[in-house]
Amino acid sequence: MRMSKIFAAAAIGLSAFLLFALGTQAQAQRPRYLHALSNLREARELLQTDRRPGFIGARDRAIGEIDRAIDEVKAAVRDEGRNPHFTPPPAGGDPNRPLHSALNLLDVAREDVAFGTDETGHVGLQMRALRHIDEAREALRHALHEMEREHRY
Repeated sequence: MRMSKIFAAAAIGLSAFLLFALGTQAQAQRPRYLHALSNLREARELLQTDRRPGFIGARDRAIGEIDRAIDEVKAAVRDEGRNPHFTPPPAGGDPNRPLHSALNLLDVAREDVAFGTDETGHVGLQMRALRHIDEAREALRHALHEMEREHRY
């Protein structure tokens, strides 16, 4: 009888430890998605305020991809039981250099999304978000390349 109580107590203790350890790992990933969400929103805002006429196509393409990435990350945040409207402050940006700042914010957001893992309920979400972020980054790099080329001549 005494031995069974010891085994029962040990089993409960081990179960509690495993539950806590597994829960801690999942909780540690969630702020990264929230941080990515705020950086994606800030990058979009910077691009929407940049009205230089020569880069409208690339800018619009980047904004569209950022919107799609935001939708994917918001779905992940909601699935994790978080509110996508309460995000940490973004990494920052310079409104005087909107394309460069947006590209830097997208780099940080990509790192945050890549750090997380796909939960069972939204398999492929992480890869789709990364693909949209990469497409937005490519559009901005193209715009920056065009801008540098124009200023050379």
